[in-house]
Amino acid sequence: MLIPAVLLSTFLYILLHEFGHVIVLWTVGADITEFSILSAHVSHIGGEWTNLSDRWMHVNGAFFPLVVSFIYMLFYKKSIANMFYRVFSAFFVLMPLFSLLAWVVIPFFYVSGQVPDNDDIYKFLYNFTADYPAYFVTVVSLIVIICFISIAMKKGIASNFIETVRKIKSEASK
Repeated sequence: MLIPAVLLSTFLYILLHEFGHVIVLWTVGADITEFSILSAHVSHIGGEWTNLSDRWMHVNGAFFPLVVSFIYMLFYKKSIANMFYRVFSAFFVLMPLFSLLAWVVIPFFYVSGQVPDNDDIYKFLYNFTADYPAYFVTVVSLIVIICFISIAMKKGIASNFIETVRKIKSEASK
């Protein structure tokens, strides 16, 4: 049950990440020329772009999975003891947070000029830093991470996952 839960949550994260970009592409009227979950890629042509839509394009890949994960946490039931449910829930909530760690760290590299220019975060920062300091992204990302971890702990997602891992370990050692 552990491996299918991790695989499903990974698949859904990639799907939601790319779909986050697609939502913005639709709003600017761009034509989607390629959408691939396997290569985690979406291509497009055209569209009516503004500074805001450009920023939104690069941030929504991280933001949309966070929103879906947050909604999922609101409906999480701590009392369900199913191992698949508990592992899936933990990974479904944690994957967007792990991707958000890059939004904490990359602004430091951006300021020093050491970030690849094809990265979503670089592209966002390139546009964003015209009006705001890069470290603002780090601070906001840290606040979101702390809030998400707090909610996951309050809802019992973290404790249920730890309990399930302990159970798996004890069964494996028998």
